[in-house]
Amino acid sequence: MRTHQKKADQLPVTSYQLPEKKHCVIRSPLNWVLATGSWLLLFMQILYILFFGVCVLSFLGCGDSPLIKRGKQLAANGDTDAAIETFEEAINHDGSRAEAFYQIGLIYVEMVDKNPSGTAHREKAKEALSWALDMAPRTAPRRTEIRLTLGTLFWLDNQKDLAVHHFNQLLDGSPKRDVVLKIAGLTGDAYHVQRLRTEGSDDYEQTFTEKGNMMTFAAKFTDDYSPAISPDGKWLAFASTRLQNAELYLMDLTTLELQQLTHTDELDEYMPAFSPDGQSIAFVTERTRGGMMLPPVQASGSDPSRAAIYLMDVNGRNQRALIDVGGADRAPVFSPDGKKIAFESKAPTAEPTDDNNNAEVDDTLEIYVINTDGTNKTQLTHNNVDDGHPTWSPNGKQIAFTSMVENIYQIFVVNAAGGTAKQLTFSDLTKKLDSDISELRHEVFGQSHYHPIFTPDGKRIIYVSSGDNHYTIWMMNVDGTNKTQLTNHIGAHFEPSLSRDGKRLVFSSDRSDHMRIYLMDLTQPVKKEELKARLVF
Repeated sequence: MRTHQKKADQLPVTSYQLPEKKHCVIRSPLNWVLATGSWLLLFMQILYILFFGVCVLSFLGCGDSPLIKRGKQLAANGDTDAAIETFEEAINHDGSRAEAFYQIGLIYVEMVDKNPSGTAHREKAKEALSWALDMAPRTAPRRTEIRLTLGTLFWLDNQKDLAVHHFNQLLDGSPKRDVVLKIAGLTGDAYHVQRLRTEGSDDYEQTFTEKGNMMTFAAKFTDDYSPAISPDGKWLAFASTRLQNAELYLMDLTTLELQQLTHTDELDEYMPAFSPDGQSIAFVTERTRGGMMLPPVQASGSDPSRAAIYLMDVNGRNQRALIDVGGADRAPVFSPDGKKIAFESKAPTAEPTDDNNNAEVDDTLEIYVINTDGTNKTQLTHNNVDDGHPTWSPNGKQIAFTSMVENIYQIFVVNAAGGTAKQLTFSDLTKKLDSDISELRHEVFGQSHYHPIFTPDGKRIIYVSSGDNHYTIWMMNVDGTNKTQLTNHIGAHFEPSLSRDGKRLVFSSDRSDHMRIYLMDLTQPVKKEELKARLVF
């Protein structure tokens, strides 16, 4: 990920005196010689043809000019100003205009990613990319990338007509699957989604008494949330407030039959997590909030002062505490071998702060790992900010989690054995002086990222992002690149959970007024024909 410095407001491309577009006719060298008899001019024409070919080949990906290579290296090193100046030089001198405009556009696009509300960067990105598209050879593969990026920028700026024009240009051909997927995720759901009928039939809702007896009544105004899909993809565990407090339920995804797992009217149970063999469930319990549902999308703010992690058999029996502490333990997740559990904890820890062994309480959330029998509790992170929502990589060697950076939540990854964490997502923070209270306040224009989960192959991470206060689900490469939006629907989207085969993704959303559980079939991407119909306004 590039780290960019601020650039002057003037867009450099506007200062170029670009030639008027003319039809270029290159005569046959032999006919030209017969007509002029000039070997010198023939030699100059051959040099022109070779120079033109080099420029085209450069944009076709057959090799960059020295200036383009240097500009890319400067951009990769975070020296944005020098990179843009180098690309400007390439535009003016070495003929690599399309590639140079494209690279300038990418720099501004990344600035937009880090500061979504930065309209100046959006306009500069669109102008540079428009020049690149205009100059790119018709057969250049990067025309697809340019057009997709332009369409995305227009869509985000609510210039839907221009966006749809670019998207249809891409869809009219034979677009690659990832192109269709990116357009689909930007304009709606990228894969087919269905609502799971966790609340019962259309006429009656299924619920249970404290003793476990089933009863039916109209429960249209309660929430079902905190979903977890079993490793084999056959069962769904989730929390529901249908009994005023939050209880855990288990649903057969084939028959849709429900079973109540917990029966504690004074407590809330939520955040279920299946063991790798599907035989056990870890979950969180805390004193009830009276039916108030708070989706745990962040590592702090909604966390309770006291909460405990429990284990139980998949049928709800044999419930026991994982560890008995006085703080708040949440977000349990089993290691791939089922022997350990990672979790977030806000249990106060007293550490010596001076030579007299005086201590102060550290109440920030940290990531811990513990054996499933409650022994060998180990602290993994040691930060002065909150760290939460851990998740194991499929090979058990890494743990991804959410952490705060300058009041914005980002996703990090760290070795399961400990060490220095690597940041995967980034956002910009704009500081503003509030004259009413005469202090420096932070206004966050960047987007926060929460709740990471690895795909089964360990190559990608699915997570929640909050751009423009709209919570959506995304997917990115494990190194933080190639972000693809999976949902863009009315309502918020939280708590993704993935089956072990990577085919079924469940999440909670209030797209139907109240929080419900939805299933995304990752084997059924939106097809090109469906997408074109979606783009008709």
